[in-house]
Amino acid sequence: MARVRVDRDARGVVTCWLDNAERRNALTDGMLAMLAGVVEDATARAVILRGANGTFCSGRDLRELDASGVDSDAALASRIEPVQRLAAAVRGCKVPTVAVVQGKAAGLGVALASWCDFVLAETEASFAIPEARAGVAPSFTAVSLVRAIGRAAALDLCLSGRAAGAVEAASFGLVQRVIAPGRLDEEVRALADSLCNGSPQALAACKSLLAATAASTLDDAIAQAAAAAVISMRSSDAAEGMRAFRDKRPPRWAAAQESRTWPAHA
Repeated sequence: MARVRVDRDARGVVTCWLDNAERRNALTDGMLAMLAGVVEDATARAVILRGANGTFCSGRDLRELDASGVDSDAALASRIEPVQRLAAAVRGCKVPTVAVVQGKAAGLGVALASWCDFVLAETEASFAIPEARAGVAPSFTAVSLVRAIGRAAALDLCLSGRAAGAVEAASFGLVQRVIAPGRLDEEVRALADSLCNGSPQALAACKSLLAATAASTLDDAIAQAAAAAVISMRSSDAAEGMRAFRDKRPPRWAAAQESRTWPAHA
């Protein structure tokens, strides 16, 4: 049965397990909707995406994309819409998102990883975009990768369909940390710990600022950063952080839900 298993720890770290063993964790419409719903809720401290069965994700379940019986472009577009929803949810998530890649990430699985803030990959993991070999343009993956790793590297992977190992993917900038076998769970826990140590409001503000200034000139980005700093310094988390520093104790951050109300930057 294709499904997404969702675990939530006491701190509010949510782990979504892609579980579709027969199709190497290929994403069905139901799985896409479930993932999007979890990420859109975003009352967590962090969202971690992992694959069950020793592999990350083999992409979209192609059985649901067979266009032979579809009578209109609009009907076909409706089959693609769940991917657009998930992409918007992950890229716009207010809390940190982490992809943990074991085994193979292929097609849309590579795009899904690229949408996350962090990608951790086991040494033996691989990344491939084979859609063109099935006669389908790797559209979502191509436009996602070009932003993550640049045009030349994206074209290399999308046009050749070859698999890149974790170390090579790290050299492209797709993977932030390559983890030795047997240490992946430990590293995921350590990253989750470090994210939970940070202020939910401050992390949300940082993500919002970087998204808003991605295409800005440096002068405009600095101006927006100054405005964001004023807002951040007035936040309840900043007040708590200062109190904790003075009292020499760990901060007690406000509920993660407050990070959802952080104002967007123009």
